[in-house]
Amino acid sequence: MPFNPQYPWWTLVVTVLTAALLTLALIPLVRKFGLVDYPSQRKLHDSATPVSGGLAIFITLAAVFWWVLPASRFVTAMGAGSLLMTLTGILDDRLKLPALLRAVIQVGACLIIIRYAGVRLEDFGRLFYDEVLELDGAAVLITIFSALGVINAFNMIDGMDGLAGSIFLVAAAGMALFATQAGQGEVLWILLFSMAAVLGFLLLNARLPWNEKAWTFLGDGGSLLLGFILAWCFIALGSDRPDGTARAFIPMTAVWLLAVPLLDTTVLIWSRWRSGRSAFAADRTHLHHAFLRAGFSVRQAWLYITLLALALACVGVLLDLWAVPDYVSFWTFIAVAGAYFTCLRQTWKQQRFLRRNFIYNDPDL
Repeated sequence: MPFNPQYPWWTLVVTVLTAALLTLALIPLVRKFGLVDYPSQRKLHDSATPVSGGLAIFITLAAVFWWVLPASRFVTAMGAGSLLMTLTGILDDRLKLPALLRAVIQVGACLIIIRYAGVRLEDFGRLFYDEVLELDGAAVLITIFSALGVINAFNMIDGMDGLAGSIFLVAAAGMALFATQAGQGEVLWILLFSMAAVLGFLLLNARLPWNEKAWTFLGDGGSLLLGFILAWCFIALGSDRPDGTARAFIPMTAVWLLAVPLLDTTVLIWSRWRSGRSAFAADRTHLHHAFLRAGFSVRQAWLYITLLALALACVGVLLDLWAVPDYVSFWTFIAVAGAYFTCLRQTWKQQRFLRRNFIYNDPDL
């Protein structure tokens, strides 16, 4: 049934403006507390840049959710988990927390959603054949693993002006479409307000005509927060809820909506493992690095990767709307992943991307 909006649409405009103004207003404060991203060999920016985006988005969403959304168990759990993600990311930006501690906190945030709101994956649909792949006793463990995969994939792709925010908008818009179709107003408004807050941040971060470079960055506080929101909205929409709410899409659809960060992270972790490096070691072998080495500008790379994310998301949306079997969607994505992996492997091997030779090489490769 179609969804009947509960709140005035002007609240979204207020959210955009609030996030933009707050992002700008927090810049002096975060500088004072040392939340500044300094240039280095593996980073793209050439000047110290404040990291106010994540904090601004969280404060904006906390205020809007308190003002607009009813305090349901899911909203309350999302708020608590989002606070943990934001604080963890801010501390990591400032102090560089151990990877194990970050993982423990992320698991704790996920358990809040699972235990308090009762949201978790019960199955993966008809993933391999025409029979539902039930998770049974492994449901909680696999739900946490899936959420951590999305959270950290989103964190790892945040390496270029505007990229993480734009990919968030693509994925969240796809989920909002299905939430509208399924009448899941609570999740829909979480997504819409989150999109509005991210859009406000992008006004100061993306390479838009009035920005020669980013005024501020998202930071780990922001990327972990946005990854957390996407992960749990996907799980809420992709599974049957305890209150009887039916799933809005098959779980594979979420994989298409999040295709670019998932593919980028999977290829990176695999290549790092094969070379004997830590899976979470920083380097310059992300997809956006391939674009930049091939001579594309930051603005061009941002646009092309966003269009790629949009194209893959549209494939997933259409497959779901056309009621294509889950296993067809799965094996189609595997084919796309294989093509992506082959392309990137050849890119780094030949030092050439999209018919362009690299304009510089990296001694670490």
